[in-house]
Amino acid sequence: MKRLLLVSLILVLTLALSGCAALNILQPNIVVTDDLGREVRLERVARRIVSLAPSNTEMLFALGIEEKVVGVTDICDYPAGATAKEKVGSFATPSVEKIVGLRPDLVVAASLHRTAGEQLAALGIPVIVLNAESIQGVLANAELLGRVAGAERGAQRVKRQINDDIRIVDERLKTVTNEQRPLVYYEVWSSPIMTAGPNTFLHELITRAGGINLGATAATDWPTLSLEELLTRQPQVMVYGHAAETVEQVKQRPDWGSIPALRDGRVYLVDENLILRPGPRIGQGIRLLSSRLHPDLWR
Repeated sequence: MKRLLLVSLILVLTLALSGCAALNILQPNIVVTDDLGREVRLERVARRIVSLAPSNTEMLFALGIEEKVVGVTDICDYPAGATAKEKVGSFATPSVEKIVGLRPDLVVAASLHRTAGEQLAALGIPVIVLNAESIQGVLANAELLGRVAGAERGAQRVKRQINDDIRIVDERLKTVTNEQRPLVYYEVWSSPIMTAGPNTFLHELITRAGGINLGATAATDWPTLSLEELLTRQPQVMVYGHAAETVEQVKQRPDWGSIPALRDGRVYLVDENLILRPGPRIGQGIRLLSSRLHPDLWR
């Protein structure tokens, strides 16, 4: 009787193990194409993820999989839980040694992490590079991360929230004519004077928020301007995100007083993390910009 029971148990275990093996054979790897056009293959849904960019960290948290994030960079500061994660170095120069020490099965990087990414890939660690340059790119990245991390529902929720924010903006702007759209100078840097060109994320955001980007006709993505050029263009609204100067200090810049944006008090310091990070809060960023460009529509 005991012998028969033992044989039966062995038979059941054999069938179970062979079934698992068959399942593994039938179950395909996860294959995605990142923003560098590289095909990245994962053997299974990622369980330990290192994020090398604040926008990627925000997206992973927004997907509801913060427990899978085991490492971030020094400047990954949102949401609050991100600051408690293990640090792997700076955004520009993350430590490959620290990353490897966290035993990730996926690293989510940005375009500037090419060297670190190649080193990690050579060690057999999958690296996905995300570099969204448009709102559609942000939505696509949410879906991609949802797929590789097993958070498809979270991805749909994030996409829905972004699209809902944009629809609210579109509804507010539906009666705004081209003539009512203000000329917007977004100051990327003050010395030299730098703004956003036509092929940038900022250009799309300014346009979707109801403005006309001063750099829309520039020949480069990040054009520099002389003060004379800026005075000639006469922007009606100035927006900036680097808080080195207060709004009052900007208004006191020598020789800038004839610019309508300064003269009329339409200089706005905004949370640049909402504007510049191509992450899950980008819909909020468009709403924020629109409320500055068309305050009457948001009262």
